[in-house]
Amino acid sequence: MIDVTVSPTRIQAGVAADLEIRLTNSGPDPLLNVIFTVRPPAGIIRLRGLDKITANKLAPGGSVTSTLRVRAGRAGCYWLTSPNFSYRDHTGQSHRETGFVTEITVDPEPESIPEPRLTAALRTAELPLDDWSVLHCHVSNVGETDVSDLEITLSGQVTTEHRGKRFMVPRLSAGASVDAPFSVRAQEPGAEVPVYLEIAYSGPRRRHHDTLTGTVRVAAAPASAEEAVPAQNTGQFPVRILFLGANPRGTRPLRVDEEIREIQQTIMQGRERDNIRVETRWAVRPRDITQALIDTKPHFVHFAGHGGGEEESFAAESDYGFVHIIPVEGLVEAFGALGRDVRCVIVNACRTERLADALAAVVPCVIGMREPVGDRSAIRFSIGFYQALAGGEPVGTAFRAGVAQLRMAPDSADASVPFLRCDP
Repeated sequence: MIDVTVSPTRIQAGVAADLEIRLTNSGPDPLLNVIFTVRPPAGIIRLRGLDKITANKLAPGGSVTSTLRVRAGRAGCYWLTSPNFSYRDHTGQSHRETGFVTEITVDPEPESIPEPRLTAALRTAELPLDDWSVLHCHVSNVGETDVSDLEITLSGQVTTEHRGKRFMVPRLSAGASVDAPFSVRAQEPGAEVPVYLEIAYSGPRRRHHDTLTGTVRVAAAPASAEEAVPAQNTGQFPVRILFLGANPRGTRPLRVDEEIREIQQTIMQGRERDNIRVETRWAVRPRDITQALIDTKPHFVHFAGHGGGEEESFAAESDYGFVHIIPVEGLVEAFGALGRDVRCVIVNACRTERLADALAAVVPCVIGMREPVGDRSAIRFSIGFYQALAGGEPVGTAFRAGVAQLRMAPDSADASVPFLRCDP
């Protein structure tokens, strides 16, 4: 039996609210292929979040949650229903639940809702000439109202990655701040090179648009942020690379084993091969990741497998071998506590932008993916990256070598290009 709870069941008209929908297995046996589709009533608009919750397996006492951001137009009582609620029991028999309904009470709109107030400032004062670097913009919510769907778009006399012109945050609470990094390349020197940031966000009532105009100094000599993190060792200890692979049950099979084989063969052909040691862990669960960080004390950590979900994080395996999207905050805490030697994290998995952005706060350099990535693209990037790494090149050069391998491929037009986050 599955219990469904919705919280809160009381919201205010005209104010965006997050409804947490939780499915809990209250029976003694596991349940399979759980599907729950939620249908907001007329008068309550879905702003963000999935309207369908699925779980390949739900253990006894286990639960799965999803957050739905909504806004009600007017006060009243509304009924939240589910047109599709089904699962299989441990014997394989199908069950379809009908008649699910929960009441949502909408209180009248507050008389006065303060408008949100955001401030923004460029944190980067200088960029190198004709070299890729990172431009940081710091955005703070100084008002009394939370904002959602924050989107920052960069333009001006700097070149950006095609997919890196925008930085998005689902929610920025009142009093909170966020650092928006952009990978840029300045092609003309100057003491005051203009940079423009279009900032759009949603408040309780409407969508807001602001513009920030700033300037940066472009130095004549290149000094990219990526080059500040050397890839080669000092001769005192080998460079340790930790490879973490996972392909949980119920997901599309990936050629993770081929990826690590290509990486190992590529390293063996490099000039620095005797100074590089590769450690591998397969079918990793969260506890395997922390144990591997403790045991190997790596300098480079390479995640290979699936990614995505609302967390935009890495898909590890549960104790039963099924998908477990690791919460971003958990991985950041793990690397902050146990990754003191880590110079670079490579997340070679689909839709891991949020994870990469968060890890950049505790790791000097992070490589992630904004969009889905195929097996061949993942392997091609790895080959180029580790060719340069095994040749003693720094992280920034290794990253560009990996991108070059992607763009030289016959099907490069369809290839998803990773992005690099490095501290300036």
